Amino acid sequence: MSRAFLAVLLLASAGVLAAGPALASGDFECVASWKVKKAQRTECDNLPFLSPGNDSRVNLQLLLIDAGVTGLHPSATVPAAGAAAFTLDDLNAALGAAPAAPAESESEAAPDRAEGEGSRCNSNAAGIDAFKAALAASPGLPAAERETLAAARAAVSADCAQAAKAAAPPVAVKSPVGREFAAYLAGAASFYGGDWSAARASFVALRGSAQPWLKETSRYMLGRVEINRAQAAAFDEYGAIHIDKVDGAAVAAAGADFRAYLHDYPGGTYAASARGLLRRVDWLAGRPVDLADDLAKALAQADPKLINVSEVQLVQEADSKLLSSAQAASIREPLLLATFDLMGMRTSEGADGPSPVARATLEGQRTVFAGHEALFGYMLAAHSLYDENDPAAALAGLGPARPGSSGANLEFSRQVLRGLALEASADRAGARALWLSLLSAASPPLHRPMLELALAMNLERGGGPTQVFATGSPITDTQVRQILLRHDAGPDLLRRRAALAGGPETERQVALYVLLYKELTRGRYRAFLADLALMPPAPPATVDGAQGPAPDPDFSPFRFAAETEHGYPCPALRQIAADLARDPRRPQSLVCLSEWVRLSSLDDDPLDVTPPADELGGVASEFPGPSYSRMESYRQLLADPRTGPNERPYVLFRAIRCYASSGQNHCTGPGVPIETRKEWFHTLKTQFPGSPWAAQLKYYW
Repeated sequence: MSRAFLAVLLLASAGVLAAGPALASGDFECVASWKVKKAQRTECDNLPFLSPGNDSRVNLQLLLIDAGVTGLHPSATVPAAGAAAFTLDDLNAALGAAPAAPAESESEAAPDRAEGEGSRCNSNAAGIDAFKAALAASPGLPAAERETLAAARAAVSADCAQAAKAAAPPVAVKSPVGREFAAYLAGAASFYGGDWSAARASFVALRGSAQPWLKETSRYMLGRVEINRAQAAAFDEYGAIHIDKVDGAAVAAAGADFRAYLHDYPGGTYAASARGLLRRVDWLAGRPVDLADDLAKALAQADPKLINVSEVQLVQEADSKLLSSAQAASIREPLLLATFDLMGMRTSEGADGPSPVARATLEGQRTVFAGHEALFGYMLAAHSLYDENDPAAALAGLGPARPGSSGANLEFSRQVLRGLALEASADRAGARALWLSLLSAASPPLHRPMLELALAMNLERGGGPTQVFATGSPITDTQVRQILLRHDAGPDLLRRRAALAGGPETERQVALYVLLYKELTRGRYRAFLADLALMPPAPPATVDGAQGPAPDPDFSPFRFAAETEHGYPCPALRQIAADLARDPRRPQSLVCLSEWVRLSSLDDDPLDVTPPADELGGVASEFPGPSYSRMESYRQLLADPRTGPNERPYVLFRAIRCYASSGQNHCTGPGVPIETRKEWFHTLKTQFPGSPWAAQLKYYW
């Protein structure tokens, strides 16, 4: 089986994700866990119900879908990382998230603002266009002055690494309105150059302008001057902001300026941006209660033109600015509070995570959830299951089942939580009936894969994997079925699937590969020889004589030919198996079997790794025999008096080499103390000094 295919089978949900807020994402490889009940957050295995293990942004999006703020596109597909899991990016793509509204005039460019930068350096280009449009809309401005002013605005630098000096009014500009545009130009140059006092003086002088654009934009720019003044010294060399270095007086001035602008221009050109920057004011000022209220109002807006960012960016802002550091008492909006409470039900968050949410804390939030009683009931039931490990209380809190009402995310979450509580209560029959009823009404692209995983785990633990592969089984997910074949299936099921005519070809070949590998490494040599007849032919040779690309799974290890490595001869794999079928303890053949594993790069093979007990595939395998370990095979050979002078020095050589060159065992199996390796090295050098392997080995590790 090719390493690429093994990676797909074992880590089918792995993905490298970009850095982000401490509680939502990170910068490392993430492997999804194959289970439905998750209380530990990872990056790539979100589930389509309200779960502590989800990214907080996913939980908030699910609630916003129910609230009608956003929704999946009718044709949306979620490219699942696992049978049930998906990434935040997958969900956002399925939501068809609209990009942030383009920055108008001198307003903040939404992506940068949403990420927390709030920099003046992101709006210069849009400001040039708005300035030119205002020039064109000023009939009292001579054409020559219009051209001069436009050229001067285009020349204002947006390179914030270099301070720009305030530009003197162009000498050719004489008209009154032209002089006002020139004054605005000086203010813009000072703003982009970081001279806050000069910029403010220029914009203050224009508050009484008769030119509408100049008057409104100057009012708005006063707030932008102050918000940039406030944070000018707060960014470090890596672009991270340090709140303790923010200028509090400038933050207060920015808030006053933006509120004054909104008072006079509630539907103004920059109203959405001003409201967004007021959220930033509240964040920089350390006012989480006000920030939570701001975010709640923004999230309630159905019209994206009324907020300065897209709904997806607003969710990101809520996560990074509020949920990552707030206290529950700061949040008075039920959807945000529910998202925060679910974060408090996680495990293993460490110092970066919120404090675990207590039952009394939840009970004290009842008034916040007024009008959202079903959501509040769900939070209490989830706490019973995840934090108190009391499935009976969770079931009682959920109340009677409501069949056929699984469409909305909250109701679907209630049903899933009920199923998890039934599983935890050892009521497998009740849980199975629930999973089947939900499957019958499941809607793609989110719900069905997770329900198949839940049902597969139920069947796996309540009768074995054979039920999953029965005719008419509702479990069709490729990855779920392959996990069961790899880890659970016994030889009879594997052989039936491998020989099934007309079945899924990849599944058939996976079953055959697993069957052959486990027969050979677990001592079923006669069965291995018989089942080799099912192996597909080798890929045809290309024109130059080389073989074509290996298919997945790659059966080339089972075509192992005669080999001599470091002078130790081994026959073809079929002969090795035939010799072991006659004598399972034959030292020469056991050495060659270990050589097959080594030369085929099958050490630490995923088929020998049992998943965690609470995940799919984590039950005892129906395939008899222990997993193969090359180190354990060497130890048994060294302990066997039948291992003669031709094999023993090579086994010593290979056993010691298992620790080259890091000192860590890469042959799997129990570790061997360095004193034992030293003894092996001494034995090889003193008892077999004439062997080629004693001469080759210079060190032990």
